[in-house]
Amino acid sequence: MIRYTQFIAVVLIALAAGASRAEEGCSKDTDCKGARICVQRQCMEAAPKVEMPANAVPASFTPVPAPGATSTPSETSSPATPALESTVNRHLGGFVRPDLGFGYLTTSASQSGRDVNINGVAGTFGIAVGGAISENQVLAFHVWDIVVANPTVTAGNTTVKNVSATLTYIAIGPEYTTYSKSNYYFSVSPALTRGSISSNNTTTDTNWGFGLRTALGKEWWVSDHWGLGLAAQVSFTVNQDSGTNPPAWTGWGATIAFSATYN
Repeated sequence: MIRYTQFIAVVLIALAAGASRAEEGCSKDTDCKGARICVQRQCMEAAPKVEMPANAVPASFTPVPAPGATSTPSETSSPATPALESTVNRHLGGFVRPDLGFGYLTTSASQSGRDVNINGVAGTFGIAVGGAISENQVLAFHVWDIVVANPTVTAGNTTVKNVSATLTYIAIGPEYTTYSKSNYYFSVSPALTRGSISSNNTTTDTNWGFGLRTALGKEWWVSDHWGLGLAAQVSFTVNQDSGTNPPAWTGWGATIAFSATYN
């Protein structure tokens, strides 16, 4: 009887040791007892499951739409597009300024001790086309003229008024204009100039010479990009006459001009 009991005890101990070794050498969760799980061939207690609140999504998380799905503005965000800077009532971009005015012109020359002067009421027209190189700083190509019809001619001590002739100066060259914040402006236009006088279907021209026109004006905006202005202009010309041993004609003009500027 004692030997039988000992045999039973030995068998039970062997079974227990085998079960322990089975748990220690597990290959899947079902090899372990209870709620224990198999981790690296060892039975271990499972970690408690933590429920995440529904509102615990990080602020930086951006959902990725499924393939083929369309997103709405509320689902995705994009960087704000900067608004284009307004050019309304500003001197930027293309520039066109025609002007029309009137005033006075006098031109004179001296040859062999004899002085000649031609003068009279003058009309002037000009147009400048270019663009702003920076705000309120404009560079343009400028064409202008100044014309006297029926001038007064003085030669020596003799003066003749309303001579049936037309005196014309034309000029071409660059123009630089700067504007103030109050829309006052100053322009300077160095130029190549040429004078001519026409009478009885005959025209006599001078050679090309040097000229300069300056203008000081004020403009008022009348639309987003158009301004109307008024300017005082001063013009200067020096031209060698044609022919043998020709004199040089020196001209001065003072005019008031109305302008319409697009910018």
